[in-house]
Amino acid sequence: MRKIAVTCLACLTLAACSTPNQTLGTAGGALTGGLIGGPAGAVVGGVGGAVLARPGGVLGGSRYRCHYHDRYGHIHYHTCR
Repeated sequence: MRKIAVTCLACLTLAACSTPNQTLGTAGGALTGGLIGGPAGAVVGGVGGAVLARPGGVLGGSRYRCHYHDRYGHIHYHTCR
């Protein structure tokens, strides 16, 4: 029972770090994989969708854009690491 709780906690932690675009890619991949290959296809499709929709990935667009305000109130954008 503890293994299930630890696994659920790890999944929730990783889900909190995903972007909305990545969540949509995961759902789309799981749906497509589930229609084609059943439960195993849903897992593989979900992972594939998450990887393709990550920031900097094929479908994820550009990397994260961070910004900061200088002392004059101007906003400066840069790519986060």
